[in-house]
Amino acid sequence: VKAVIFAGARSARWLPEEAVLTLGLDKVVFVKKDDAFIAHKIEAGIVNNHLIQVLNGLSEEDEVAANAQYLVDSESFIRVNQ
Repeated sequence: VKAVIFAGARSARWLPEEAVLTLGLDKVVFVKKDDAFIAHKIEAGIVNNHLIQVLNGLSEEDEVAANAQYLVDSESFIRVNQ
């Protein structure tokens, strides 16, 4: 049995699943700063319809890369700004 239960409406920020990179227990997005993208840790909530709820870590003004995987190569070590 699979069930989805929503308990009332809450305002939230949402990002496409592709914009969020999972690093073990951490969730990371790439935020645009000047002419570069910087890895930034976020606190994520539920996933619904290929969207991830952002609970903490981003402001309304932040611009985020649409697909985090394109900014990482297989040998990269990601240093996260908090």
